[in-house]
Amino acid sequence: MSSETMTLAFELAALQQAHEPQAVVVDTRRWAQNVGLTTEDSGAAHAFSSENLVRRDFQVTPTTSNFQHLHNRFTTERHVLVGEAPDRPDYLPQYWEYFALEDAASAAGWDLKNTEITPRKQLTSWLARVLRSRG
Repeated sequence: MSSETMTLAFELAALQQAHEPQAVVVDTRRWAQNVGLTTEDSGAAHAFSSENLVRRDFQVTPTTSNFQHLHNRFTTERHVLVGEAPDRPDYLPQYWEYFALEDAASAAGWDLKNTEITPRKQLTSWLARVLRSRG
């Protein structure tokens, strides 16, 4: 296990794709000290968190200034956003890392809802298993 400290934010739309959102957040807390959500719809985030028993340390709207504030508020070594899009969002400051949900889920072993197994996903999953076995 790494001694690095981490703050991790999920886009609400990404976490909603998890088969078991609570299990994903609990698993994430094994390596991230701060876990939260980002969304434009705070009511939906509250409802989702309540329905799925998701404990979050923060919730913000996705803006550059909010992510800058989180970076200053949580002085961890790494700041990571897990989102549903394959590409990094424009609002995310450069000192935040970005991982697409499918890549993060594959590396962490999280199950997603209604996912198709594509050759890329198979290769990514295999590579993640190989790298974990070496760590």
